[in-house]
Amino acid sequence: MKRVLFACISLMCSFSNAEMPQFDKGPRPKNFQELRSYYADRGLSITHKKIELSQDVQQTNNLVYARRKDRPLHIDTFVPKDVNSLKSVVILVHGGGWKKGDRSKEHTKAAWFSNRGYIVVCPEYRLSGEALFPAAIHDLKDAICWTREHALEWDGEPDRMILMGFSAGAHLVALAATAGPEAGLDTSESRKQSKSVAACIAVAGPSITNDERALMNARKPDSNYQLFFGGLPETIPDIYEQASPSHWVSGNEPPMLFITEGNPDAHTAIRSRLDKMGIRNEGFNLTGGLHSEWNWEPWFTPTMEVTERFIRSVFTH
Repeated sequence: MKRVLFACISLMCSFSNAEMPQFDKGPRPKNFQELRSYYADRGLSITHKKIELSQDVQQTNNLVYARRKDRPLHIDTFVPKDVNSLKSVVILVHGGGWKKGDRSKEHTKAAWFSNRGYIVVCPEYRLSGEALFPAAIHDLKDAICWTREHALEWDGEPDRMILMGFSAGAHLVALAATAGPEAGLDTSESRKQSKSVAACIAVAGPSITNDERALMNARKPDSNYQLFFGGLPETIPDIYEQASPSHWVSGNEPPMLFITEGNPDAHTAIRSRLDKMGIRNEGFNLTGGLHSEWNWEPWFTPTMEVTERFIRSVFTH
């Protein structure tokens, strides 16, 4: 069912760029070590965010949500004693170029959310060194189904699930939010039940995998795209198209928030399609960073606060 376009809420104005660092004119840092040194010279400390989990939150690690033959897939859950009034479940999907990373990298954000009364789950998915696309999206869709099945046990609402992914995880959540049955990306299990979500937040990951920029990256030696998809775009163009969230926009998508890094126009293609379909979509731009800065202050807090504001607006408009 086509969703009504919500009244525009400018999340970009929720936080001024003054609250995040910005690069001076001239040469910019090339890696994170240079970034920290760059800001240290300007009197700004870049610190990794650490959050202590509330005693009122029950953390359970290594639950099995699905199996691939003899291979169990695990998920970690964070369930507050007093779930907030939204009754929502946030699914956090880690990044790592589809080839590295693990769900524990999202535990800090899980603590941030669960300390505020949100139920949170962090699923693992098979990386490119273990299984090629579409393995990872198969895993995420099954994780969504598992979470839906358990939401009521945690005092959550199955129809109030929020997808949030980072870098490669952003690609996966955007694909899960857009790819319906016509995409052919469901497992036998996920075909049996609804995989719809109430909102999707994609943080600094590709929302189109077959435009010129993506294809240029895919042609580079040792490209993560090649490792994930299994070849060059010229040899498997259908796979690059099938994996592209923008390709599957149909008008059945949930509200979506795209968080970018210094390039607010990075998701023009998918946002234009969502606009045409009347689907609410918003943007928020992180300035003065390179990549993965949302795990560090002074970017962590603006990222999380604008995300929560977006989530609350979804359920109150």
